[in-house]
Parts: sequence; structure tokens; C-alpha cells
Amino acid sequence: MLGKIIFVVSALGLVGAQIPSLGWCPDYVPMANFDMNRFLGVWYEAERYFQLSEVVARCVTTNYTKGPDGKLRVSNEVTNRFTGIKRILEGEIKPAASKAEEGKLHVKYTTVPLTPETQYSVLETDYDSYAVLWGCSGIGPVHTQNAWLMTRERSAPGTVLQKAYGVLDKYKISKTFFVKTDQADCAYLNSKPSEAAEPAEKPESEEPEKEEAAKQVNLRSAITPDAPEIILQTRKAEEMEKAEAVKSEPEVEAAVEEETAPVKEEEIKAEPVPEVILKVADQVAEENVEKIADSAKVEPEPEAAMEAEKSES
Repeated sequence: MLGKIIFVVSALGLVGAQIPSLGWCPDYVPMANFDMNRFLGVWYEAERYFQLSEVVARCVTTNYTKGPDGKLRVSNEVTNRFTGIKRILEGEIKPAASKAEEGKLHVKYTTVPLTPETQYSVLETDYDSYAVLWGCSGIGPVHTQNAWLMTRERSAPGTVLQKAYGVLDKYKISKTFFVKTDQADCAYLNSKPSEAAEPAEKPESEEPEKEEAAKQVNLRSAITPDAPEIILQTRKAEEMEKAEAVKSEPEVEAAVEEETAPVKEEEIKAEPVPEVILKVADQVAEENVEKIADSAKVEPEPEAAMEAEKSES
């Protein structure tokens, strides 16, 4: 009998990848007056109970959304630390049976077939910085527990984690089996997944700021071994910038030619000026010649007067 119990405990530990224990599941009541609308959005996994299936996992995020049909959905994204491959598990959250059970989430994952329904409770959250999730499942006197510390920031400060630790102490949940989730140098988009699912027109005034932010993300992802797709996008963006720079060179040359064109026309128009001066000079010279000729005709008059006087004498 004892051997069967040990076998069941081992099976639950390996299959569920949780912490197995003897006894029944603790009766933890979910958060009172839980508001699912405020809980929607992206959460980053800061710490979790040890899970064998997630030993190589990093950059774990969870996104809670509400569709146009009013249904609640959850999407978990996990990146393999060795291959950089991202795995996404999507599921649908069933409506709560009562107001008191709104903090207890029943998730049916649709990505992986034949996946049993998962249940976990939101023990406490402030909706803006931290959330403590807990789940338990058992078969007879054997049960397995799981717990997660979620934060709104990818790298939450210590003050936020202390609030989450206080919730664990309140429910007497041991921190012995908690492991930190690697969130360092994770490749992620500027916008949240919920925002990316609803594309909108970009105002022209915000485009420069978003382009600068995108460049910073691309530079960061260039050193991330988990994001080959984003690295390729970064290289393509650099090639497009070089192509635009080459295209802009003929435009600059055309602008320079337009600026120099009026100068050439003025120079062409200024060329006839010396010809006008020459014509004026020729006219002045002709007038001087005429004056000289007129003065030459007047000079013989005194000689004629002297001859006349001689003849009279």
C-alpha cells in the first residue's frame, strides 16, 4: 500500500510538475471582491513553485484578455533558454459560478489537445504591481500544490516582492520551493499583447517617438540569444535606412542644381552689358570726330579776311 502511495506521489510530481504532499488540499479562500476587469492585461512571472516541465523556461508572461463576445481568455508565453523557441499556451476562462468564486479561475487550454481543466485562485492582488496565484489538486490523501508570484513589471523592485511575500506568510505558504524566473534580456515588443491585438491608426506626432523606442528595443534584442526573428527585423531595418540614404542623394543634387540655376541665368543676362558700353563709347567717339571736323572748317576764315584786306590796300 505504501508503495502505491509513493508511486502516485511520484506520478503527480512528474506529470503535474508541482510539489506533491501527503494529506488533503488546504482550504484557501480566493480574494474577496475580486475584479476581473482590473486584473486583465499582461503579468510577468517573478517566482514560481519548482516545476520540472519549466526547468529550461525563461521570459514567462501571462496575458488575460476579454474578447468582443465577452469571453475571458488567457495566453501563456514561455521561451526556451537553450533554443530560444517560444511556446504559447492559450485557453478560455470559464465564468465564475458565484460572486464569491470570481477569484477562482477555471482554465481550459485549447492549444494542447486532451489537456485537463486547470484551476487556480487569486489569493491577493493590488491589480497594479503584484498578484499571488495558488492552485492545488489531489487524488485521495495525496495532493500537489503550485504557486506563482506575478508582477506588472518584468523586473519588479524589492518593495513589490515584499508585498507578495507577505501574502505567502499570511496563508502559511512555504517559500522553500520557490524559484526565480529568469526575466533578464528578454526580447519583448513595445506594446502589450492586448494592444497589439487591436491595431489602431498611428498619429503622425507619435511616430518619431515610437521609432526611437523601436530602435532601442532592436538594439537590446540584438544581444539576446532568444530572439532570432527580431534580430532579422533589426538588420532589415538597417538595410532600409541605407537604401533611403542612397535614394536621398539624387534629391540633394537636384536641389543644389535648382539653387545654382538662377545664378547662371543672371550671369547670362549680365553678358550684354559690355556691348552697351561699347556702343555708347562709339557714339561718343563719333561725336568727337564731328566736333573736330566742324572746328577744322571754321579755322580758314581768318586767312580769307587777311587776303581781303590786302586786296583793298
